[in-house]
Amino acid sequence: MAFAIPQGTEFVRLLGGGSVFQVALVREQGREVVCKRLLPHALDTHEGRAAMVREAKLVSLVDHHALPKLVRVGNDAHGPFFIETYLPGTSLRELRRGWSAKDKPVPQSLIRHITVTALELLTEVHELADDKGPLGIVHGDISPDHVHLGPLGDISFVDLGAARFRGLDADADTDDRGTVPYAAPEVIRGEDKPGQTTDVYALCATLLWFATGERICEASTDAAMLAEVAQRGVRRDLVDTLNAFEPRQRECFRAALDPNPAGRPSSARQILDAFAAASPQRDIPTEAR
Repeated sequence: MAFAIPQGTEFVRLLGGGSVFQVALVREQGREVVCKRLLPHALDTHEGRAAMVREAKLVSLVDHHALPKLVRVGNDAHGPFFIETYLPGTSLRELRRGWSAKDKPVPQSLIRHITVTALELLTEVHELADDKGPLGIVHGDISPDHVHLGPLGDISFVDLGAARFRGLDADADTDDRGTVPYAAPEVIRGEDKPGQTTDVYALCATLLWFATGERICEASTDAAMLAEVAQRGVRRDLVDTLNAFEPRQRECFRAALDPNPAGRPSSARQILDAFAAASPQRDIPTEAR
């Protein structure tokens, strides 16, 4: 599908998309930025409009180095669009595939770095506040495609169409359930909406997949995977294979992936602190403790 670039921009390349957005890298006024449009089937749906409103609104509110920032919004003959800053990087899915293509394991030092940096980042994002108090930001769809490793070893979160935050209009709140198998079981079952605690679960499930390279649930079909994750979550037995971490750090992972939300850490800060306490000093930056 050809991407309809807004007037005044130059097409660079497609960046992909999902069930709602088509995403391209474009050049505007000499810099590369990201343009997002709704896919044709999503143009007239409540879910599509809500996803566009949520992401555009959030990136207009937040100023954080690991989240995109709004450049502008617009509407043309092809429908609404918005442009946000480009955060260069490689998704954890692409990174894992790259190492697999070399027939080499991901270095344990890289696994540790990504894990600690991602936990630190999620803590920062969840704790963002303004003079009115906490912003209450929830990513809502953390997965290997939405966590990126930057060229300087930084981590960023992208694709914020499922995000929630303080002041979100009720009309923009939909029944998004994240991406299976990374979404928390209670969200898959429809018993709870995505929140900060389910963000923690989804990030740890994502990191488990990245660190092991294994299927994190036994099912192979979408329907069976949905049922399995809804009932018992991901394969916590894989935590025992995480040789990049100390035994007590593996216990942190196991607790974060408990299918019962009552058994999990209550916040990203809690798991980061527990991970730091169980970690050799070299693994946890001073600013993260």
